[in-house]
Amino acid sequence: MKDGVVLMISNDFPPISGGQSRYLYDLWSCLPAEEVVLMAPAMEGAEQVDAALACRVVRVPLRLQGGRLNKLYKTKQLLVAAWEFCRKNKVRQIHCGQMFSTGFAGYWCWLLLGIPYCVYAYGADLLEFDGRLGWGQVLRRILRRADKIIAISKFTRECLLASGVAAERIDLVYPSLDLGRFADSIDRDATRDDFGWDGKQVVLSIGRLVERKGQDTVIRALSAVAEKIPTVHYAIGSRGPYRQALEQLAVDEGVAERVEFIGFVDEADLGRRYAAADLFSMVSREIDEVGEVEGFGIVYLEANAVGTAVLAGRSGGVEDAVADGQSGLLVDPEDLDAVVAAIVRLLQDDDLRHRLGAEGQQRVRAEFDREVQAERLWEACR
Repeated sequence: MKDGVVLMISNDFPPISGGQSRYLYDLWSCLPAEEVVLMAPAMEGAEQVDAALACRVVRVPLRLQGGRLNKLYKTKQLLVAAWEFCRKNKVRQIHCGQMFSTGFAGYWCWLLLGIPYCVYAYGADLLEFDGRLGWGQVLRRILRRADKIIAISKFTRECLLASGVAAERIDLVYPSLDLGRFADSIDRDATRDDFGWDGKQVVLSIGRLVERKGQDTVIRALSAVAEKIPTVHYAIGSRGPYRQALEQLAVDEGVAERVEFIGFVDEADLGRRYAAADLFSMVSREIDEVGEVEGFGIVYLEANAVGTAVLAGRSGGVEDAVADGQSGLLVDPEDLDAVVAAIVRLLQDDDLRHRLGAEGQQRVRAEFDREVQAERLWEACR
């Protein structure tokens, strides 16, 4: 072991699901196990996750305040846990998986103990706190004192540069995949039959049900798509606060019989769902008034990993995840006619769809294997 361990802190880590959690897990689990210690909240299911990791994991019990886990209170508890660990152990560097909550812990450990830290930036986090009373100033202080800032996309890097961060302090480390999670060959016909999709042309979305993900745009496009593709079927995976609104929208648009809410998709079924679909679509858009934007979009890589073509909204960091004309197509997410035309084109043109899926799969294997990105991260923060 070198002169101390590297402490990796995140408040968003498996068994919590989601893109950010998966991004950190896939990267951090590939780092030298004897040199890193992971710190994350204690929760149900954590023991199973930790047993699969070669490195040491410290789980922090988070107490509820007033029946709910207040974000600031959670930040305080992680800060105290990180400070106590650093005070009792030799730590040469801290990685903060979030800019505010764990970044705050990194900043105070630097201030009190002199330990250098890195923070990870996703895009929406920069927009969310920028301009809010007091928080923008706190965020700028955390960024100013960080040794390195890890950006997940070129869009995020541009946001950091616009915030005054020097280019030499920013390193680009893309989200990546454990390709072993996605089988090379899945019996597509049998899988479609299992899901009740036989005889349908299936457009699939998997992503938290929130406004920026654009599931509503695809629902609005369905009636026009159905005029050209009578067997079109839209399957929506995952959970979120927008579900009731989406269900009502499908009724209002007269396409409820074409829309299927499949709920949370677990790891065992994830690759099969992607492979069984004819097309993966998530036409994400930026919601300016609340600072929501897609920082990257790992779901596009997951769909490509099994050879499924993708349709994406040109916004945020999506252009890094989807190579337009190579792994999928990019459209203006606010242009409904363009979305309709792209879905129809991809469902009608089998050769195009299969080419995009095959080239997307090759691209994922060459550029987005987690071992490749983990090595880039380790080199960047030496």
